[in-house]
Amino acid sequence: MKHFSKIAKYLLAGIVSLVVLGIIIGALLFTFYASTAPKLSEAKLKSTTSSLIYDSNNTLIADLGAEKRENVTPDNIPIDLVNAITSIEDHRFFEHRGIDVYRILGAAWNNLTSSSTQGGSTLDQQLIKLAYFSTNKSDQNLKRKAQEGWLAYQMEKEYTKEEILTFYINKVFMGNGNYGMLTAAKSYFGKDLKDLSIAQVALLAGIPQAPSQYDPYTNPEV
Repeated sequence: MKHFSKIAKYLLAGIVSLVVLGIIIGALLFTFYASTAPKLSEAKLKSTTSSLIYDSNNTLIADLGAEKRENVTPDNIPIDLVNAITSIEDHRFFEHRGIDVYRILGAAWNNLTSSSTQGGSTLDQQLIKLAYFSTNKSDQNLKRKAQEGWLAYQMEKEYTKEEILTFYINKVFMGNGNYGMLTAAKSYFGKDLKDLSIAQVALLAGIPQAPSQYDPYTNPEV
């Protein structure tokens, strides 16, 4: 019994040592990746708008620009849209500081125990990805995730939650050549964001997860 107890102690000490070593290596790796991350820039976070040309009757005749986008200001974002986006994308958005440890651990546990996969990215990290990195799954690696997290944390120190959410709303691709949720609201419904119904707001908030799958023209039932 005493021999078994000694083995158990050595085994426990070995496990603890491995965990501590893993944490140290992880911290060093994160520090290295963070040091090579791009510099946080408001120009990157903000979205350029199209140049709109109207005729003498105030009728839009041309939309010039690489991306079809019309930005919205914070004071014109309805609270229903805020609630819809955060409930779908990041329900602890107003509580965390760019990185949600609980979400990361939950996603990791789900991915280990289930056939489905979940992402642990916060809304901040999604905005950073849109502003700085490729959205291709093949580019989703440890280095990129570490840099996303670091830039998200830096962004939280520089900008308010309201500003970050506005950046996101203006940045996301909404399908059918539309960038930003105001552009999508006018394209799909012919309305301003503040005039949308709850159902229409919910549709806009969900589209960024899968713009092709949730295309209201080709997949209305979905």
